[in-house]
Amino acid sequence: MTRTKRWVLALLATGLSGTSFAASTGLSPEGQKAAAPDIAVNSKGEIAVLWVDRAPQEKSAGEHNHDRHLAVTDVYVAVSKDGGASFATPVKVNSTAGAVWGQQVSRPRVVGTPNGTWHVSYAANDTHPKLQKTLLTTHYTRSIDGGRSFESPKVLSAITDQDMSGVIHGGFASAAAFGTLVAAPDGSVHVYWIDTRHMKPDSDSGALYGTTSQDDGKTFAAEKQLIDTGVCPCCQLTAVANARSEILLGSRRVEKDSFRPATVMTLTRQDKARGQRQAIGGEPWQIAGCPLKPTVTAVHDSRVFAAVHNGGETTPGVIFSVSSDSGQSFKSLGIVHPTAAVSDAPTIAVNGSKVLLAWHAKVGSGPRRVFYRLFDLSGTPTGDIQELDSPPGVAQYPAAAVRPDGNFQLVWQQADRVWATAVPGR
Repeated sequence: MTRTKRWVLALLATGLSGTSFAASTGLSPEGQKAAAPDIAVNSKGEIAVLWVDRAPQEKSAGEHNHDRHLAVTDVYVAVSKDGGASFATPVKVNSTAGAVWGQQVSRPRVVGTPNGTWHVSYAANDTHPKLQKTLLTTHYTRSIDGGRSFESPKVLSAITDQDMSGVIHGGFASAAAFGTLVAAPDGSVHVYWIDTRHMKPDSDSGALYGTTSQDDGKTFAAEKQLIDTGVCPCCQLTAVANARSEILLGSRRVEKDSFRPATVMTLTRQDKARGQRQAIGGEPWQIAGCPLKPTVTAVHDSRVFAAVHNGGETTPGVIFSVSSDSGQSFKSLGIVHPTAAVSDAPTIAVNGSKVLLAWHAKVGSGPRRVFYRLFDLSGTPTGDIQELDSPPGVAQYPAAAVRPDGNFQLVWQQADRVWATAVPGR
């Protein structure tokens, strides 16, 4: 059976165990260049899908556009209130056109809180008021009307007098980027980012900064330095909250001799580190440069699940690791797709009994496609590797979330559009 026929059948099929699933849905408008999707599901079962529109935009002669590192994009969010059967018209999040520094390696993030608020954070192109040079700052905004509109963004990161334009790719004077966003069960909303303000000209590591809101995003505390050095400056942060409202933060550590292990660190409710960053395992990866690879995490009770692309393996690809002691140590379970020529861009979610791990990979001479597999809470596979039924062509950069019914919602980039579908969680 051809892939096209399988995809058509998937659109007509219903889910397993009596649960009906909507067909795969193209969310971003045709003719635009959508990329870097993210997804959140709130406790009401509403689904928010975010992406960046990277369509080329005209720049005036006075604008800074040093090279390809200066992304000029907009962020859009589309919300479903019927479990993914339909989505509202996408809404642009940023108020200034083309202000967002968003791309696959530095995705804007979206999360939801129980009262229906949707929260978004992203890195933005900015100009230093004194130096008149390009810099990157971390912005936050929210929607309190169900995703129909977003407030004017807040700048959460401070602007310093640092000038690293001769060192940082893109000629940025400084950068507060590659960040993440998480909402905790206690109602707090946390934004974290990687900051260059302590970097020296010969430095290859950044700092970790963050801030917290205790009033559903209305206000944020002053930014706080959490780690002063040793953070890989361009491997995007990720974060999830456990039932105690502690934060599990995924990052990559810079070590002596250019080793860069993927790590998970636990932060208390007061954003204080509890112990050291724990490496998730796998073969050591020595790389004289920035891998541009995030460490993704999911948590259930004392179990923490982590995945990352590891270039140190004999066949570089996505590895999967499990912690049974709340992230104090990890056991690597190895490469998840050993028959793939390359596997990358993992996403991970847990519904209380099953773990969904999805990634994109190239098998044989074909294009990138999205694959996934289910595991139990010990990390043992409960089924085979599955290729996502999607239209023919390049499918990549998946992102996953758990629905209230225990199934998973998956989004991905299909050529230049963002698509969504549901995946059975059992």
